[in-house]
Amino acid sequence: MRLPNLRQLHMFRILMQTQNVTEAARQLNVTQPAVSKMIASLESSLGVRLFRRVRGRLYPSGDASRLLIEVERLFVQLEALNDGMEGLRSSQAGTVAISAIPSLASSVVARCLADFARERPDIRTLLMSENSANMITQVGLHQVDLGFMYNHPGPDKSLTAELVAELEVVAVLHRDHPLSEHQVLTPQVLDGHSVILWEQNTPPSQLVREAFLREGLVPRDQFETNSSSVAKAMAAQGIGVALIDPTMMPGHSDHELVMRTFRPRIPLRIFCIQSIYRPASQLARRFLEEFRLTMSGLAAQLPVNAGQDERESITSNS
Repeated sequence: MRLPNLRQLHMFRILMQTQNVTEAARQLNVTQPAVSKMIASLESSLGVRLFRRVRGRLYPSGDASRLLIEVERLFVQLEALNDGMEGLRSSQAGTVAISAIPSLASSVVARCLADFARERPDIRTLLMSENSANMITQVGLHQVDLGFMYNHPGPDKSLTAELVAELEVVAVLHRDHPLSEHQVLTPQVLDGHSVILWEQNTPPSQLVREAFLREGLVPRDQFETNSSSVAKAMAAQGIGVALIDPTMMPGHSDHELVMRTFRPRIPLRIFCIQSIYRPASQLARRFLEEFRLTMSGLAAQLPVNAGQDERESITSNS
């Protein structure tokens, strides 16, 4: 048995609705002989009699009525598929799967994804908090569309890595901390005060330590953690100055904390990684665009313009 094509089924559906060859031909914008030929072709394909013609009128058989149930079900599915495709084209439907290092996943990526989904109630989202190695694996296996991490992942022929934002390390401390009056904190200002740093094997931590060493100083790294959110929580206890990424701060509810500029500037470059073997969906590309805008706005909020006089004083005295 040859399967009928969609055109045949569409003509059959119209004919069942009208039960009149002339009216079916008019709606389909074809000739009456074309409709009759379709009926004969469909009956031949299925091997069943679908209509009886009595005194110029068509009467559907029981097989035709049963076939109509299946055809209607098929066209409902096709309409749903069409609606889904329209949603994909307009970035209003589908799934966006993202992986990010913990400090980004729990802060700016989560906030950006929430805003993105709020405007698109029909999408599904997946957000994974992973270390860089696991994230690279997830992207390579196409388990996620996009991965966000600090620093370039290194050479990998199966991945692309795009710089999407650049922030900088900031100082976060309790508002009653003795150094809270300083708008700019430097290794010299922090000398002798406890600092809260990332664990030593991370690039930002290494850059911070190098900044101290260039001044002939060693940071009083009494506290160390692998999480910016933990460092922020420790700073809220007033036990030290946390040198962390600024994504933890926008919208934070702890009014006991203040954020200050740290100099010399320690850049934090955010890269988006993707698989070269599977282009990102329209939905994922739209999210990436909105993420860039979010990060651009965040960078503009950093306190880099605060304490200009103090920075100039530091420069002139060095």
